[in-house]
Amino acid sequence: MSSAPADTILYAQTRALEHAAGLPGIRPLRIHALAFPLHAAELSATVEERDPFDLLDRYVGLAIAEGGFTRRADIAVFLGLTEHTVDRVLRFLGGIGHLYGTADALFLTERGLRSVRDDRRYTEKQERLRLYFDGVGCGPLRTAHYAHGVRILDRDTGHAQRTFRLLPEACGFRPGAVQELARRHDRGEYDLPDELLNLEVLEVGRAFLPCYAVRAHDGHRLRTLVYSGVADLRDDHLEEILNSWPTATHVMESADSEHPRDHFAEWMRERGIAPQSLSWVDHHSFRLVLPPSRYTDRYSDREDGTRGKGTFSLAMLGAYVAPRSHVLQLWCDDVPTRTRAVLTRALAYATATRRTVPEVTAFLGRVCRQLEPEADVTIDDLRRHARRAGYGALDLEE
Repeated sequence: MSSAPADTILYAQTRALEHAAGLPGIRPLRIHALAFPLHAAELSATVEERDPFDLLDRYVGLAIAEGGFTRRADIAVFLGLTEHTVDRVLRFLGGIGHLYGTADALFLTERGLRSVRDDRRYTEKQERLRLYFDGVGCGPLRTAHYAHGVRILDRDTGHAQRTFRLLPEACGFRPGAVQELARRHDRGEYDLPDELLNLEVLEVGRAFLPCYAVRAHDGHRLRTLVYSGVADLRDDHLEEILNSWPTATHVMESADSEHPRDHFAEWMRERGIAPQSLSWVDHHSFRLVLPPSRYTDRYSDREDGTRGKGTFSLAMLGAYVAPRSHVLQLWCDDVPTRTRAVLTRALAYATATRRTVPEVTAFLGRVCRQLEPEADVTIDDLRRHARRAGYGALDLEE
């Protein structure tokens, strides 16, 4: 069975690596595509809908609540209506849970009293919903995990794909997990609105949350940063679980057993890159140091429209690539080339969509930290570069 491209399920792993590399003091070392185990709980619930009262419904409720009338005949006389009309209204209000009793002894329910007080007709409606709980401690996922950019795979889809390694669940679904969540004051932060009541578990299935786990060094220790597609890219909730789960650590460490030089050897041979181009940055990470001629700011450097073997876009300079799981930074020792790469990347960022001066300034800061030009590149430098590149005045919002 063929493997689905990673970015059809999540996004390209280079995006996660770029975000991680932009964090202060962080150097990515390895990246793992994992499918985090989930329990998918199908639930039924009731919800109260609020609608304006029909005139007769409102007056009959007021006659009972404020007028003290508890007999159908008395309500009809008080409102100047026929008993038949009042009976029809009473049957309707009873059907939506606003009152109970007989024609000679009528009483409003708690919902009926609230409806009279709030001048709103509350009716109960059945809802179906799905909630996800992690497969490690059976805790609920955050609301951010239900957003459009997050892809959760059902059991069959998870097993059919070959891009993300399936992690085994550490615990079964706990029947009390839903009621525990329902009692929490912050349940809305876990995609369970307060208005949903009478929750009942109908069915529980397995699911998977695709994510990238970036193993990185922060100058003091190894860390694992997790990316799953939540709005701000980095998934702090999932990260906390993975970092405290020995099984996940074992899976990643067992996949990292190959020596990095052996790991990169085939990838470099295919591109005609000599083994001595690999250089240790520190005790943990490598750079692939290439001459300026290996980086081009043109779409292609050959007549057939393709890029030459072993050459890279100038915008790739300083970026991290992962032929498999070990991470390699593309580098050039020539400072002017690195400065041109800063300008190239910043111009692409500033012109891709409408940006503000603070956004571009922050981006320049991140790229300068990554590429280490001789001096920090400023907004004025970028404006001059934009004019030389034919973009004219760089239009940035203040």
